[in-house]
Amino acid sequence: MLALYGILTLGALTTLYPFAMMMVTGFKGPTDQNDNSLVPRFWSEVDSKDPKTGKLAPESLMGKYLADKYAGDASMIESTRIGADATPEQVAAYEKTLMQLPLSGFYAGFRTAPTQSTSRLAMRYQNWLRGKFATIDDLNKAYYEENPAFETVQAPVELLERRAWQPPKSRKYEDWLTFKAELPAEFRVPLRINRLWQEFMRSQCENQFDRVPEFYKKSATKFEELKIVRSGDVFRRFIGALPARPLMDISGTEGDYPIAAFETSFVKTHEAEIKREFTTRNYRYVGNYMALNGRALINTAIFCALAILTQLIVNPLAAFALSRFPMKSTGRILLFLLATMAFPAEVAMIPSFLLLKQLGLLNTFAALVLPTAASGYMIFLLKGFFDSLPPELFESGQIDGAKESTLMFKIAFPMSRPVLGYLALIAFMGAYGAFLYAFLVAQDQKIWTIMVFIYQLQNTAPKAVMMAALTLAALPTLLVFLVAQRAIMRGIIVPGEK
Repeated sequence: MLALYGILTLGALTTLYPFAMMMVTGFKGPTDQNDNSLVPRFWSEVDSKDPKTGKLAPESLMGKYLADKYAGDASMIESTRIGADATPEQVAAYEKTLMQLPLSGFYAGFRTAPTQSTSRLAMRYQNWLRGKFATIDDLNKAYYEENPAFETVQAPVELLERRAWQPPKSRKYEDWLTFKAELPAEFRVPLRINRLWQEFMRSQCENQFDRVPEFYKKSATKFEELKIVRSGDVFRRFIGALPARPLMDISGTEGDYPIAAFETSFVKTHEAEIKREFTTRNYRYVGNYMALNGRALINTAIFCALAILTQLIVNPLAAFALSRFPMKSTGRILLFLLATMAFPAEVAMIPSFLLLKQLGLLNTFAALVLPTAASGYMIFLLKGFFDSLPPELFESGQIDGAKESTLMFKIAFPMSRPVLGYLALIAFMGAYGAFLYAFLVAQDQKIWTIMVFIYQLQNTAPKAVMMAALTLAALPTLLVFLVAQRAIMRGIIVPGEK
């Protein structure tokens, strides 16, 4: 017996594992979303090394932080690993230097990478705009844009290192500079002369380090280690390619900025805060996405309510009629109803679509609800339950002069509450999880349900964000199951006992 319970417990755990993996993946990001571990490594590892390469592990907290700050630019990350041995005094002086840089002398870090849906900078910028504008309409009028919500406003792109680029003369960019001036040192990525030199040499040598002349290569083994050499024809061409606006004193030196030491110190000082932000980011983004498409929540609630209502009306009435008024063809009718379960739902989608189109019901709740109003399984189950009720109950009711409607509503239905509750849960889960059919018959975005919006989200969102979305979408069905677990068990057991 103990072994049997152990096997059952193991089976239960195996059903929970996929959900747990989906939920945990929602805590991760581009650097670790394919790490199939139930506990994210950045929760416990700050700056661990990859045993194969000896480099900083991308799944560690520091690896995720750097990828987040530099938008996944591996070359940029490698170029900024300087000054790791700086003293606390040098780090403090560097932080002061960052706060004194002109607005054209640094980039805003933590931008949204191509592998991300949002970022710290985007969320900070959008929150700042909420404080500046009362409504999104006010922002659109000021910026001449058509954003549906603050969550869709993007920060202006800056190309400070390009000679031909000029800042746009617009109110949005002026406001951006005001926002940029308020950024803390953590968000400021200095525009370094050595970094410009490295990228210039990369373009000159067509990204092949072997083509770099020895005069400029010195002891470097890759582009990210090159230091500017202020002589020669290449240097003169480099000067001519620099932006025309004054960014820095080209005759001076940037020194060995303690960038690595500053970032390491910041991560260790704010470890708990950074972990919390990484852990909740995807779920907060999905929550904002659902709030942005709030009509989907209302549509889903209406769809589920109508599906439960229609199925609890049509199926019990049909089952009661077949039970109370048997015919010679009752067995054939039941066989026909059960035959519908032998075919997948996708088989009936196209005929249903064509019929609804002819009736002019596309893009309506009727199109979502009516095709599933009758269920062969529910009718068969309810008929069997009604057949098992003692006939004396109905006979005594008839002697007292009760009509069939009275027998149905006063005797049959009250005694079948467990079964009806079970069928209501099935109707809810079927309506809530419907995607393909809902998308087919209701293509108007105003009537989309949550599942359709989640499908649309996957076209742009990375894996971790999708896992967070699916986890949040699964919570209602999980909560309903936990709350109504007793009703589900009674609905399964009671018909068998009868």
